[in-house]
Amino acid sequence: MQVSGLSWDTFWKGETEIRGTAADGEETYRVRILYKGSRVFDYSCSRMGKNGQPAGFCSVSCTPGENGIAMCPHGQAVLEAYLKSRESGGLRPVSTSQRVRFMIREYTNRAVGRITGAGEEGRVRLVPRLFFGRERIRVRFFVGIQKLYEVKDLVTFSQAVEFERTVDYGKGLSFYHSLQSFLPECRPMVLFVMEASGIYREHFKELRRSALETEPNMKELTLGKAGIERFFGLTIGQTLECEDYKKRARLLTVREGRPSLEILVRREGRDGVRVSVDKNLMAFMGEHRLFLAGETDICRCDEEYTEALSVFMENMVMGPDSDHEVLVNDRDMPLFYERVLKRLEVLKLIRADGVDLDSYRPEELKAGFYFDSAGPGEISMTPELSYGDFSFHPMEDENVPRDVCRDVPGEFRVSQVITKYFRYAEDGTGKLLIRDDDEAVWRLLSEGMAAFQELGNVYVSEEFKKVRLLPPANVSVRATAAEGWLELEVDAGGLSREELSEVLKEYGKKKKFYRMKNGDFLTLGDGGLLTIAKLAKSLDLEKDLEKDGPLRIPRYRAVFLDALLKEDKSIACYRDQLFKAIVRGMKDVEDSDFEVPAGLSGTLREYQKVGFRWMRTLDFYGFGGILADEMGLGKTIQVIALLLDEKERVKKHALSLIVCPSSLVYNWENEISVFAPSLKAVVMAGTQAEREQLFSGLAESGADVLITSFELLKRDILLYKELSFRFQIVDEAQYIKNASTQAAKAVKLVDARTRFALTGTPMENHLGELWSIFDFLMPGFLFTASAFKKRFETPIVRDGDEEALNQLRRMTGPFLLRRLKKDVLKELPDKLETVLYSAMEGEQKRLYAANAARLKERLAAEDGKGFSEERMEILAELMRLRQICCEPSLCYSGYRSGSAKLKTCMELLENGTAAGHKILLFSQFTSMLEIIAKQLKKEKIPYYMLTGATPKRERMQLAASFQKDDVKVFLISLKAGGTGLNLAAADIVIHYDPWWNAAAQNQATDRAHRIGQEKQVTVFKLITKHTVEENILKLQEQKKHLADTVVTEGMVSLGTLTREDILAMLEE
Repeated sequence: MQVSGLSWDTFWKGETEIRGTAADGEETYRVRILYKGSRVFDYSCSRMGKNGQPAGFCSVSCTPGENGIAMCPHGQAVLEAYLKSRESGGLRPVSTSQRVRFMIREYTNRAVGRITGAGEEGRVRLVPRLFFGRERIRVRFFVGIQKLYEVKDLVTFSQAVEFERTVDYGKGLSFYHSLQSFLPECRPMVLFVMEASGIYREHFKELRRSALETEPNMKELTLGKAGIERFFGLTIGQTLECEDYKKRARLLTVREGRPSLEILVRREGRDGVRVSVDKNLMAFMGEHRLFLAGETDICRCDEEYTEALSVFMENMVMGPDSDHEVLVNDRDMPLFYERVLKRLEVLKLIRADGVDLDSYRPEELKAGFYFDSAGPGEISMTPELSYGDFSFHPMEDENVPRDVCRDVPGEFRVSQVITKYFRYAEDGTGKLLIRDDDEAVWRLLSEGMAAFQELGNVYVSEEFKKVRLLPPANVSVRATAAEGWLELEVDAGGLSREELSEVLKEYGKKKKFYRMKNGDFLTLGDGGLLTIAKLAKSLDLEKDLEKDGPLRIPRYRAVFLDALLKEDKSIACYRDQLFKAIVRGMKDVEDSDFEVPAGLSGTLREYQKVGFRWMRTLDFYGFGGILADEMGLGKTIQVIALLLDEKERVKKHALSLIVCPSSLVYNWENEISVFAPSLKAVVMAGTQAEREQLFSGLAESGADVLITSFELLKRDILLYKELSFRFQIVDEAQYIKNASTQAAKAVKLVDARTRFALTGTPMENHLGELWSIFDFLMPGFLFTASAFKKRFETPIVRDGDEEALNQLRRMTGPFLLRRLKKDVLKELPDKLETVLYSAMEGEQKRLYAANAARLKERLAAEDGKGFSEERMEILAELMRLRQICCEPSLCYSGYRSGSAKLKTCMELLENGTAAGHKILLFSQFTSMLEIIAKQLKKEKIPYYMLTGATPKRERMQLAASFQKDDVKVFLISLKAGGTGLNLAAADIVIHYDPWWNAAAQNQATDRAHRIGQEKQVTVFKLITKHTVEENILKLQEQKKHLADTVVTEGMVSLGTLTREDILAMLEE
């Protein structure tokens, strides 16, 4: 039997009408089936005539089926075809969700409700009615516009408001519920009811015994303490209908303030007193305040009334057995008066009828404390408490007669103070002792004596008076400048140098006092002595303080010393004229009298003049420094101005030395010839014999400047022993950041009167690098390497010690000048940095995943020791991953499947050169540059390439050519060309692969973004997505903060990478 014309529709209630035609031999039948879920609810089958119109019903007998009512074979065939079509991926019927029908109904009802409720907005009242019990307050609510109707279920009411439904309250009231339907003054109460009903429903869900248990109606609210506070806070100023616990109706106005209240005290019987309040008074506690209800109002009491009356009212009025009065026997009346009535009397609430309250006032507690000293290591104190004529020891109070009305809180205060300052009691004497405990004695003298005086009378013996507490010593300092030194004389209020040394040691232990030899206690405090202690620790003077005579400090500490002393106004400080001149000269560099030499060919910018004067000032006072200007700001010309000024100013000939990377030697020679042709510069180059010949003829040559490289300086160091230089300039001083290298050792062996270091990155990886550079400039300035690590590096890096960081800044600040292009070159165009991401595919992606998984497994299996032992192998694997990101053929010679990043790079180069841009492309892999060069040749794009193998003179020629000709692309290895080149003709910089620290990349970028640049420089960083490259960027940011806080930019070092760092990089 064949079925055709199959179709169906799904209706509102989820039924599906199925239609189809079944061919049975010569006859054709049209079938209609009503289907829902998995059952047939209705069915018809008509035989069709030749004209296509129904010719009667099917006469074939029907048989019962599994899906509902009985059907003929034609119906069964159509149903089976429908089910088969649905299962085989045909369009399945969709049953409308019950939630959809609910949403449609709710939105419809709301729309209708808004129409019917139009004109009723802001007219409906919600009125509470209170029912007072002795222990609780119940509230029922009524709604209406004129006539009020009781709300039978607060949960239903709240849901009607929440879901904006229309509710009938009877023939006279039916309205659309929304918050806007109620009067504005009623809306806060509506919200209060909704919140309370929500809490009720949550509690019911938690407590119901079964899922079938129905939620009872919530006819009223029962107010707890928090509810009382909220409810009456909302009804301040309103008059409420109330029913008291005697079932009497009252109209009470809620107000803020003190009620009209009288507490009556009168005689009762022959030996008692009756205390009572108005029988109609009602009282109840909120969360923070006491509420009192009289005949006309409900008062929310202030804090003072609440504190004084809350316990009284709880027992007189609020309790289940309270009857608004209590009886007190005369024997208990003094204590009741002292503890209760005395506080109420102060508030003028008590009316005494036939009772003399003064007769019940108990004797006042009095305390006396007798202090004595039996020797330098012992303090004793005998306490005494008394009521009238009766006296007793507070530790022996069991003998106090019962008829004495004791001030228990007062006695407790005394015992607290005693136990705070005295721990031991002497048997049989009643004396309390401090023995061989200087800390306890100091606490007693500095704060305890005042506490005892507040409690009572203090009596001291003559021996006790000899134990003195001295205020912090008055400190004065005399600072003078001598030849090459500063001399410091410290006067600490008569303390000997030996005692001063001991006192300062106590500061290091965080002590608050010092016990002097005569037994006195010297308060250390936060004044002058603390400043001297910081000074001694900062400048390593602790041992010097033990000796007599002035303290000798290097001159380069002048600015630091001056700032530290000025911070503390308690120190009387004298500075001689030379000391002041040094400090003033270091601070006011811009106003110094040093003029730019007339023979300089070229005009210095204002900030460059400041740099020249800064170096001149440092030199004048015998100091060295780091010129740490950002790359491209012209550090070279500032130094040339310094060297030229020395030649023009001083008649006697003097030779200066410039040490730089070998790639910059001829650059220095060229710059000197351009800007200071009168300076004779000699380049130390050639064979060993040639260099020795140059040395032998130096004296006769009349050379002003000798230029050499770090490498040649190491080889020729013995030749320099006979020479003495006026200035020693180390360019790219990051080359000496590791103090243990031969380069760092060599530059420190050279004899020079003044030393300067030039670098845009005085610290790339860790603070020890800064120490190494300063150790070259001024040995000892930052102490020894181990002392620097202990005093600065470890506290700053490990502990985030702000005080140590600030101290390091203060010390190095005057000797480190750093300017940024964005601050001093306002005319320099912006530098726009963009990260371009590439996604690996196919074979490249599989190669990377396999290598990354292998490295992960290896790291996961390694412990800390194993990682240290195999560090180099692990780092080699990490490099392999970076090479795969660049171009897998860097490490897989047979790879031919392409690189996503290389494709991105070539698009950049083709589009950039076509648009007329000049482009610098940096990579740390020279083999990658060769691959890019092949692609450029293929595309017929001319280029230059500079690597470590490029001869020094050719470097200069390539740079000069790129600046002038039409070659648009310059391929440069990061290490070979990241420094010393001026390539301002370029306006696009591409970093093909991320290097470990941002400083090296920024140095490379500054080949283009420097003085002379007239266009906006666009920097592209090419990163392969979901790889180690992306995580290197993140790690750079994490490591960047420390360097920023001291001097410069971000840094990451291969040497400092931990196992955790590498694992983090491997995360996708």
